[in-house]
Amino acid sequence: MIFKPTLFVLFLLITIQTFGQSTISGIVVDEKKQAASFANILILNEKDSTMLKGAVADVDGNFTVSQIPHNSYLLSITAIGYKKYYQKIDVRANLNVGSIQLALESKNLAEVEVTVKKQLIERTGDKMIMNVDASPVTSGLNGLELMEKVPGVTVDRNAETIKVNGKAGVMVMIDDRKTYLSEEQLANFLKTLKSDDIDKIEVITNPSARYDASGTTAIINIKTKKGKNFGTNYIIDMGVGYSNYKEYGSFPKNSQGITMNAKKGKYTVYANLSRNYMTWLNAANEYQELFKGDQVVETRKNVGKSLGSGESWSSKFAFDYDFSKSTSLGVSLQGAISDNPLDRTTNQVNKQENVTQLLEMIRNRDYTNKNFLINTHWKQNFDTSGTVLNVDFDIIVNRTKSNDRFQTSTVFESQTDLVKNQIIAPDNALTYVFKADFVKNLTKKVKLETGLKTSFSDNEKDFNDNFRDNGALVNSYFRFRQNIYAGYFMLNAELSKTLNLQLGLRGEQTDNSGKDRDGVGLSAQNYFNLFPTLSLNKKVTKDYAISFGFSRRINRPDANNYNTFNRFFSPQQYSRGNPNLLPSIQNKVSLTHTIKDAFSFSFDYVKVDQFFSDVYDLDTTFITGRRYIRESVENVNGKISWWSFSTSLPFNLTKWWNVNINIWSGINVYNYQREKAVVDVNQFYSGLYLQQTFTLNKTLSAEISGYINSGETWGFETSKAQGAFDLGIKKFLWDKKGTLKISIQDPADLNRYKNVARTTELTSAGEYRWDNRRLRINFTYNFGNTNVKVNQRPSDNGNDGGGARGRN
Repeated sequence: MIFKPTLFVLFLLITIQTFGQSTISGIVVDEKKQAASFANILILNEKDSTMLKGAVADVDGNFTVSQIPHNSYLLSITAIGYKKYYQKIDVRANLNVGSIQLALESKNLAEVEVTVKKQLIERTGDKMIMNVDASPVTSGLNGLELMEKVPGVTVDRNAETIKVNGKAGVMVMIDDRKTYLSEEQLANFLKTLKSDDIDKIEVITNPSARYDASGTTAIINIKTKKGKNFGTNYIIDMGVGYSNYKEYGSFPKNSQGITMNAKKGKYTVYANLSRNYMTWLNAANEYQELFKGDQVVETRKNVGKSLGSGESWSSKFAFDYDFSKSTSLGVSLQGAISDNPLDRTTNQVNKQENVTQLLEMIRNRDYTNKNFLINTHWKQNFDTSGTVLNVDFDIIVNRTKSNDRFQTSTVFESQTDLVKNQIIAPDNALTYVFKADFVKNLTKKVKLETGLKTSFSDNEKDFNDNFRDNGALVNSYFRFRQNIYAGYFMLNAELSKTLNLQLGLRGEQTDNSGKDRDGVGLSAQNYFNLFPTLSLNKKVTKDYAISFGFSRRINRPDANNYNTFNRFFSPQQYSRGNPNLLPSIQNKVSLTHTIKDAFSFSFDYVKVDQFFSDVYDLDTTFITGRRYIRESVENVNGKISWWSFSTSLPFNLTKWWNVNINIWSGINVYNYQREKAVVDVNQFYSGLYLQQTFTLNKTLSAEISGYINSGETWGFETSKAQGAFDLGIKKFLWDKKGTLKISIQDPADLNRYKNVARTTELTSAGEYRWDNRRLRINFTYNFGNTNVKVNQRPSDNGNDGGGARGRN
């Protein structure tokens, strides 16, 4: 439909926000009743004193902590040279605790230390949060490897795609900002991140209207570390890793990094520089049957091995300045550069029409990736009741270049035929994003949030190959542009002391087009969608709550899905986009039971419309006499839905033995087909994540964690069961300034990815393995001011310092 920008801007100005949550505010003063600037404010769960939210008082001693769910808590306030202050508070509406006076501490300042022990897995509102530093087994990993340690998250190691509870359609954000990267670009970018630079990972399965409507299954928000100490402090980290396999050899790794944070008066400066080097392997065993009608006309048995290395550098610089207690301005720069060469050898036994051929395909690849993000943000507090405006502007640049050289030797009847091919494929993407969020408490029981966002993406794909005539390189060019205009409003209303309602509505207008080098249109789409959200929360008893939710979300194809030219990735297989592809729409209904703010049980029903999937055909016309496997993407007609159940069970067996269990299961109801390929199943699936932490003494802890999932069908592919476990220990040194972590990942070498793909013209079964069994040793050291932890910036909306910035 044609969208009118003026009407849309008017629509954006309508308003609304989150359920059953209020704001805690107050002022902290010292023994002379003067402002206790930068005092540390913590909201602790009353039951076990674990931290729920945190903030820091401003220069005048004022503090505000927003989006606190209704319950009883402990308010903890600490500052250098003063005794810890505790107060029990009962939050049922916006609460002002008034003036709090701190008492002098008789100890020396050097002895004053405020520490909060975080649990590995936390749940708050619509999020599951994994605190990375709380686990000994996560140190030394890159960002993509870290995803496999998050409960319910799996990585398809064949395609390097991320799934949640077995389902694709995941949107990944970095520090509350969408990445605007394709699946391949995202995987390569995540490999440049070090787990030691990541603070937490949030998995949001029921996002509210303030979030981008993308990501039908879940949103994964990776929060990198920011400055947390008043004064100036430094952190250095270094790590080594090693893995060895009898059939493949040894694969060493190492990493280094330094972080600096300076917070003084009105400004905060944060800087980080990291290097990561690794060698790795991938191996595959595939068996393919190619059909003509009901007859098998060719079989291919492939045994492949890839050996590669990767060196990446990443850095981040952030500067925030508080002009006053009401106005702050900041800028952040983030960059990552990686170089990832590989050598791959595939040996194939090819049988067709009673003829057997032996093929050896050698691939040498040079691959570089550059990603840069520039962000400016402005925050304005209009009053002390929670009226806040956040404005962000982002520039995202991604540059990749690959140079693949193929050499294929075919042996038939003692004759050897040698063919050489090449692919040169630069890919340049530029994205601009502007967004603004406004929050206001209309009354003590009603809160309004509204926002707007516009993004412009320009992606150039320049593809050169010589597969067509086995001679000179032939160029193919595709330029894809996409504009998305969005606006949302949310209303938070406390209907009674035990009943809360959140209503939200988001609208998104999408305009995209694909053109060749001469500007000839190859694809074009324009559509507008509304995405309502609803959440109703009821506190039945003190320890039991139930909530009902509804959401509607979208999964848009990326530029590669629309790309109309043939893109080879082996001498026998290529992919091709679909200019007529439509986005899939997902409607979800959920019911969640929560006991003692810890144990959760969720039941969901999901229905997907306009579902699109990878499909496979045989192409016998591209070059006469050859059969190519062609991969494309199509909308599949039929019924796609599922019922699911998930539970989180954290508990302490003893004072020193903590257990966290996450279980997910469900039934897929699939009935769809493409030509004669039919998927008609009521399929049960399940998964389990088990993590156990042992606190051996004040400075030593250990962990055993692992997962298993049953595998399931997605599109025309079915994955098999998969699982692994990890071991790790963590030791604090030198009064907790140093931390040593030692981990062994998958010591039993269990982790494999297996799948089967079936269409009318192809059956392909594969088993894929990678460098999964590793020994890691990592060390970090903190120096400078390591006492009195505080947030880098006060939280606007209870989002751990991020506020509403970047959320839509």
